Amino acid sequence: MSSTLTQTIAELVTKASAGSISVEQAILPDTNLTDQGLSSLSYLKLIDSIETQLGVYIDLEGDTAFMSSVDGIAEYVRQQRVL
Repeated sequence: MSSTLTQTIAELVTKASAGSISVEQAILPDTNLTDQGLSSLSYLKLIDSIETQLGVYIDLEGDTAFMSSVDGIAEYVRQQRVL
């Protein structure tokens, strides 16, 4: 079930969380990143990494509910790349 994009995002989560969330934890279905301990500063680091490495803009003033999980982020990235 884990795609290359999902794996890449899980690795970005691990890096943004300074290792407090492992790739294995991040990639589990129904894992809420906030519940796993991703702080607001870590979210900003994650967003910066996604924008820089994946070339996808994330509007912080828009609906960012998708940012709560790796699967949600992966789906958002896929949708943005199609547009």
